[in-house]
Amino acid sequence: MERSTRSWKAAAVFLGLGLAIWGPAWVSGAVRQERRPELVACRTQARHVQLPNVANIEARRSSKEWKFDEDGGMYDIIKYPLLTEKACRLLEKYNTYTFLVDRKANKPQIRAAIETIFGVKVLKCNTLIPSSSYTIAFGQKIGRKSLYKKAYLQLQEGDSIDLFPDDPEAM
Repeated sequence: MERSTRSWKAAAVFLGLGLAIWGPAWVSGAVRQERRPELVACRTQARHVQLPNVANIEARRSSKEWKFDEDGGMYDIIKYPLLTEKACRLLEKYNTYTFLVDRKANKPQIRAAIETIFGVKVLKCNTLIPSSSYTIAFGQKIGRKSLYKKAYLQLQEGDSIDLFPDDPEAM
């Protein structure tokens, strides 16, 4: 096939678009547009700082703090730690531990359970439920990957959890 020799400028004039609005031209196979500095906005000027709402501050102050008894349900919330390549990388780089947790547990419950069981200070708690994947054979769904919840817990600098203790009964 023969390459078209008609340029974008000619097409814009033909369509009546006008080159002042949009004027790219073909230059060795790439589209080059003229710079328009009046349209470029500085991102630092676009940020909007908002004062905190008094109602939100009061709601946070009166929120329920999760605490567990010695024989409470905190051991039912935390199932086991995950030790994948990504989890080990996060552990070494950001002091972030990965646990499989109960699907019904929320972030404050998970945070309180970890702080109570291991005696550490949790800075950040992120959770996710991965999408389920199905096993499909002959056009029919015959199985589903189990649904679970993952929790990424970033600990305070200096705190650590011994995942492989020498004497597990001492914990």
